[in-house]
Amino acid sequence: MYNIIRLSEQLSEKHIVIHSSSTSAEDILREMVQKLSDEFSPDICEEILNEVFAREKVRSTGIGHGIAIPHARTALVKQLYCAAATSESGIEYNALDGKPVSLFFLIISPDFTVGPHLNILSAISHLVSKKAKLSSELNDVETPSEFMDILKETEERYII
Repeated sequence: MYNIIRLSEQLSEKHIVIHSSSTSAEDILREMVQKLSDEFSPDICEEILNEVFAREKVRSTGIGHGIAIPHARTALVKQLYCAAATSESGIEYNALDGKPVSLFFLIISPDFTVGPHLNILSAISHLVSKKAKLSSELNDVETPSEFMDILKETEERYII
């Protein structure tokens, strides 16, 4: 049976950046990995960041409609980690539609498992495809708590 993963169950408020002041793809990725620093040492954070950068060089994870899902599978972690960020002005990210990105979901998962990694990417894609205004709604929030409330409401409505 297919296991439904809810992003809201994988994402912690402490790992959400609201209205980032980052102005480049590298800066926003660094800021999101930094949000995970309470989970890892600075050296591990830097290695994770390098793996995310390497994945972005293969192909941009900017999926369009103002959303990017940077991700990496790595031996450096033993479980799935998520972070999120919003940017009011948007960031040039080489997205599929060529538009700036204002909503980011960072996914870091262990390299020894594929299922959870693909499931969380699928869950995000599903939410975005079902609710076109999700990006703008999440960008309008002022707190991580509000971000999570909207995310949970959206999941309740669109995930069976």
